[in-house]
This record gives sequence, C-alpha cells and structure tokens, in this order.
Amino acid sequence: MSKILLHIDLNAFFATCEELKNPSLVGKPLIVGGDGRCGIVSTASYEARKYGIHSGMPTFQAKMLCKDLIICDIDFKYYNLMSKEFINYISLYSPCIEQMSIDECFVDITETYKKYGNNNINQYLLNIQNGLFQKTRLKCSIGVAPTKFLAKMASDLKKPMGITIMRKKDIKNILFPLPVKSYFGIGKKTYPKLEKIGIHTIGDLYYSVKAKKPDVTEVIGSFSNGIIQELEGNSSDQLNLYENDPKSIGVSRTLSSDSSDAYEIKKYLLELAKGVIEDMISKKLLTKTITIQFKDANYENNFKTKSFSRSFIEPTEDIDKLLKATSELFDKSYDGTLIRLVGFSVKNLKERHQVVTQMHFSDYQEHEKENEIAIIIGKLNREMNKDAFMRLSDLEKKK
Repeated sequence: MSKILLHIDLNAFFATCEELKNPSLVGKPLIVGGDGRCGIVSTASYEARKYGIHSGMPTFQAKMLCKDLIICDIDFKYYNLMSKEFINYISLYSPCIEQMSIDECFVDITETYKKYGNNNINQYLLNIQNGLFQKTRLKCSIGVAPTKFLAKMASDLKKPMGITIMRKKDIKNILFPLPVKSYFGIGKKTYPKLEKIGIHTIGDLYYSVKAKKPDVTEVIGSFSNGIIQELEGNSSDQLNLYENDPKSIGVSRTLSSDSSDAYEIKKYLLELAKGVIEDMISKKLLTKTITIQFKDANYENNFKTKSFSRSFIEPTEDIDKLLKATSELFDKSYDGTLIRLVGFSVKNLKERHQVVTQMHFSDYQEHEKENEIAIIIGKLNREMNKDAFMRLSDLEKKK
C-alpha cells in the first residue's frame, strides 16, 4: 500500500516572521537579507514578488525594481524559535517528521490518518493548514503524494496556502506540462543546457531520458535513472528521522539559496550548532564528537554530501568550547564549493550524571550549580529573544 506523505512548506517564512514582529510591515513590499552591493535577497514577501523580486537576487537589483522596498536584517534566532513552533504543531498530527530546512518538512501521516482521518483527506489537510495559522500565524502550502519527490513538487504548485494531492496517475497531467526549470533538483546551470537542446518541459525530459538520447544523457549524466524513478512514482518514500536517534542530536537545513559565501554559510552553521547544543544541554547530555555536513549544489555531481568530525578527550557541554571547535572545523574543511545544505550534530552522547560521578562531591555540587545557572540564563535569553543575561564571570572575561 502506498504511503501518505506530506511536504509542508511555509510561505515566505522569513518575511512573515518579520511581519509578526512588526505588524506595520504587513501588505508592504519587503525583503529579508543583506543590504549593499554584496547583499542577497534571502526571502521576498509576496508584495515584493509582484515587482519581480525573488530569492537569490542581489539586493541592489531588488531596490532598483521597487523604490519603496523595505529591507530587514536576517534574525536567525527568532526564525529558529518560530520554526520550532511550526514543527511542534505538526508533530500533533504525526511523530514521523523529517525537517528539510528551517521552513519545510516531510510528514508521514499514513498511520495517523488511518486512525484519525474522517475519509475526507482535503478536510484533514485543511485542519492542519488552518490550525497552524491559528496557532502560529504562519501560512503554508501542502503537497500530498506517495513519494517524497512528488510531495515536494506538489507543494510548490499552489502558493500561498495551497493544497495539492498528487497520485501516480496524476503525474503526466500535472507535472509533464511544467517547465523543466521547475523540476526539483535541476539547478540554474543545468536547465539552460536542457532548453538549448530542446528540452522545455518535464515531459520532454522524461521521454528523452527514457529514450536514452545522447545529448540529454550528456547533460544529466548518471542521474538519468533517478529521473525515471521519480517521474514514474517509484522513488523514495522513506523519511530520515535523524533527530530521533537517541545516540545523537542533529539538524540539517537547506540554505535559502545556493551559496559559496563562506561568511554567510559559517554564520548559518553556527546558529544551527548553537540550537543543537542548547537542546543537548537541556536534556542533561554531554558530547564527545561534533560533526558538520555540507551538501554540494552541483546537480551533475548528484548533490554529493561531505561530513567532517572532531572528537574531544572528555565529554563536554561547554557551549563556547563546542562553538569554537565548530568554527575551526568549518575553516579547516570548507573548500569554497557551492553549497545547498549544511548540517550539525553532536554524537557519542553521555548523560551528565554518568560523567560527573567520578568527581569529588564538592566539585559535583559546583558543576551542577553552574549548569543549572547556564540553563536558566539560556531560557531567559530565549524568552527575551536576545542575549540580555550572562554570568558575571563571562562578563569579566569579555572585559
């Protein structure tokens, strides 16, 4: 029996978050991203998109298209908090979630729909969509399909607040007429090559790959078989429930646009790392190993993933030490490749009480006290959405 997989994609997520912080921005053309000649648009509100502004566009070009454009700095800390609210809500409908990026996830509702569905899948999906909006004020589009690829393609078809159900029998009618550049996984460098040799639609791509046309095979390479599997509805339906692994805690996120900007990638990676480490500390765990991950944006290279790790002599929960090690590991391993996804995880975890039992009793008390203080300070800072509190000893270090 086919699975029922959802791909839930938050609409203009960063821009919506800025509107939630500042309601006066609602209905106005705004972008989230860097300003200046080197700035890039990370997200554009739907009002800004009416001017032709889109993600990945240089900010100076966006400003030329709309003289009244509002530019908001990226606030990863706030976006991560809203992303957690998003995932927490979706988990009410199914525990089987694979978070793909800060604003999208796959959800397997096969079993929960059997138990709680009312034989009206459209109403069930509307309940998810409307409930998320009422709870968080976040809008989403939902794609429903038996495979991850089809669910992802379906969610892109109707935005904002769209719902698209795609069965295997619907593939030719729904997907084949679409332009080839809309095929998930075909990048900006690949689709012009396909159009140049007469491949303008997804249907053109399928039939040409199926016929093993040499010019198409030359462009697509070894991924030809994958395309056939995806467009016949036979690709993966397995979710990667990575964060549920009790031996590790981790997260991976797709960048808003492919990037080779080391500064921006590192900044994003450290934000991810901070969130993972804080989660680890809240669960009273320590780690001996950190791992960072990059996914190549090169389609011809089949989006190759590379991982790099560093281990410590003793398990630790020292957030400064772990972030410093993450920064050094990035500097050592990143080679300037165009990246579409980054990840961070802590592994070889130990429960705190397993590590501190060898300490002297007075050391143990002091250790516990310090960790309680760190957790309280972290909680207060998250509630205020800024680093307003710190230990006196940390303040003295800064001085």
